[in-house]
Amino acid sequence: MNKNLIFGLGIALVIGAVVLMSAQNKNKPDKTENNIDNNQLITTPTSPAEKESTVPLPQDTDIISSFFTLIETKRPSDAVSMMVSSITNDDSQKQAWAVQFNAIDSLKVIRVEPSMKEDWTETKHTYKLTLDVTMNPNSANEPIPYFGWENGQNIRWVTLVKEGKMWRIEDLATGP
Repeated sequence: MNKNLIFGLGIALVIGAVVLMSAQNKNKPDKTENNIDNNQLITTPTSPAEKESTVPLPQDTDIISSFFTLIETKRPSDAVSMMVSSITNDDSQKQAWAVQFNAIDSLKVIRVEPSMKEDWTETKHTYKLTLDVTMNPNSANEPIPYFGWENGQNIRWVTLVKEGKMWRIEDLATGP
């Protein structure tokens, strides 16, 4: 084949593709100001109430997971900030919780189960947790050795309460 013929066919194919794409784009809906196809379902809340309802709130298990992840990653002060104000209302209480959480060398949540659902309200939920814990050996000398934790599996009941608009840890107990 002649090089000019091949070149001409290539140009014709490119022009044809451009014309075809242009024709297809004319049949597509216009783009919105956010450069999103109108075919995509996107709802934008207009009132403050709508905005609040469209933001997914953390689920109970997310809150529990975040709390124990903060302890595991050696951020005890952040974990304490997830607790209700009635048990963390002064610096000495915050410090006591932080010291206890800091004595945990490793912690893994094994299982989270709803507990006592018949007692749940719109503002209070309780969960039974199975945790795998390794304590810092130095915490054996505390007034309550290892702050009441055991190396290995531990069962704890965690109660969440709604304080304002936030769910917080109210109780971390060895029994229901």
